[in-house]
Amino acid sequence: CGQQINTSEVELHQRSPRTQQDNNDTTAADADDTGEGAFSLEYPDDDDDHQQLEEEHQQHQQTQTHNIHDSLPSRHLSLFDLVSIGVGGTIGSGIFVLNGLIANSYAGPATFISWIVSGIAALLSGCCYAELSGRIPTAGSSYAYAFVALGELPAYITAFMLTLEFLLSGSAVARSWGDKVVEWLRVELSVSEEFLSMLQPYGINLMACFISIVTTLLVLWGVRESKLVTDFFTWVKVFLVIFMTVGGFTLFNPANMTPLVPPEFGAAGVLRGSISSFFGYLGFDAVCCVAGEAINPERNLPLSIVITLCFVTFLYIAAAISLVGMQYYQDISPESGFPEAFKANNVEWAAQLTAAGEVATLPVVVLISIIIQPRLQFAMANDGLIPEWFGEMKNGAMFAGVLMTIFATFVPFSALDDFVSAGILVAFTITNCSLVVMRCESVNHRLEKLLAMFNLSSFFTCMMLSHVGHVGWIFTPLPLFIAWKISHTCPPTSFGNTQTQLYRHEKYFTTPMVPYVPCLGMFVNYFLIAQLSIFGIGCLLVYACVAVALYFAYGSCKVTTRGWEVRQYSQVDAKDGRVIHSDAVIT
Repeated sequence: CGQQINTSEVELHQRSPRTQQDNNDTTAADADDTGEGAFSLEYPDDDDDHQQLEEEHQQHQQTQTHNIHDSLPSRHLSLFDLVSIGVGGTIGSGIFVLNGLIANSYAGPATFISWIVSGIAALLSGCCYAELSGRIPTAGSSYAYAFVALGELPAYITAFMLTLEFLLSGSAVARSWGDKVVEWLRVELSVSEEFLSMLQPYGINLMACFISIVTTLLVLWGVRESKLVTDFFTWVKVFLVIFMTVGGFTLFNPANMTPLVPPEFGAAGVLRGSISSFFGYLGFDAVCCVAGEAINPERNLPLSIVITLCFVTFLYIAAAISLVGMQYYQDISPESGFPEAFKANNVEWAAQLTAAGEVATLPVVVLISIIIQPRLQFAMANDGLIPEWFGEMKNGAMFAGVLMTIFATFVPFSALDDFVSAGILVAFTITNCSLVVMRCESVNHRLEKLLAMFNLSSFFTCMMLSHVGHVGWIFTPLPLFIAWKISHTCPPTSFGNTQTQLYRHEKYFTTPMVPYVPCLGMFVNYFLIAQLSIFGIGCLLVYACVAVALYFAYGSCKVTTRGWEVRQYSQVDAKDGRVIHSDAVIT
């Protein structure tokens, strides 16, 4: 197997082990012994239908690839731009809402400890993103990594999960912004109730509709313009957070920090606070979706992810200490922590500035969602899994903008928050799995079987811990044993399970302690999923079934790879770092 589908862009410098052996005219038996590929399927050489599908795909791909690649902007995103996207997409409710909620309800003055714990947990998955983004610097984020490591069907499901993160969560932020505007007008400007009722007639959020349309038009206006707006508002938001934090420290009262861990909360409350605070880190992976437009991606992408996580963690910790230091934790507002704390200290102007700044800067999250979603659609269109029409960036932005506007205007997201959060955590888990597959050697699919067992045992154990109680600890040795088994029976190999290095011209960021770090990240993700409502988890399972049905109804009919076959990216252009992929099928 290992048949080459399309090499029109460059001559391949590297193929799968199976292909190399076929070219050396080795026997079929030898090829069977040495072929390595994640979750593979084999097809007979005399399968006429498969061969005919390959020929049709070759003819279509020669025109489609050229047209789609023309719509992708050139590499123009610097390290500063990437960090701006990461920070802008991450900082939001974590600073403005979660700090007050965690301090008042879960951890008290120990809120900063909750942020430290959740920051370490986010870094587990962040390391996997950092390595994969540098080695596979192409549009699509987790979708592209899953396609390379796990195959077409897992990648298709991953794309649907990422759509929850970018499209639906962006809609939720737009609707939340609309609610905050109405509340700000009511509290700060004393606008009449008659006018405010006109902004939300019959549950329709007109302000959410407005901001969704504005951000969509901005993206359609041009890449450079939307990039400048993103950079500007991201750092305005950062300076606002710094202002709130510094202002809180000027009003700091050491007596508010005792007891550090309130007895009514205890260590369990601090842990519960870390679970809630973890969702404040969601969004850092947005950087990976614009990898196809990053300058020097092998260096800048991993660096931007690490900088984003470290910088955001520092801001969260400093803001948490500042908030609980200027107001006693029992008096902190769980909805509007900093503005109400400033009011309690008779600093009205700071309270008004903080509330206005939140309203002014929150839309950058909506803008980043509109920027990112078309890149995901571009990657899928480039692979033939969705219609070629989505390969045009403006078409994709228009489609994403229309859907986001509809959802933000008409759909109340209070019942769907857990559904969206679970989908994002599944995408994180698939990325961690992808790194393990690419970094560990698999013999007779042993690695894939062990990973499946690890995921199932981790999910079961976490659900038992969450819904049964201490009895669940009985099952924790099982995923630990499987992770140890992976480490000792699937030794490290060169990236991508190839006989020669996939990248030849410089050293890449490498996640330490593989497979333990990715496996621990997967377990943490499942533990967070288990904290969500059964309704949200059920919605996710139905959503995944819909994704599978759409794949077999359309996606699998348009490409030559099937189900678990994977594609391997084989070269990085030395001039601009653009990934050139061969569409080589590894079976």
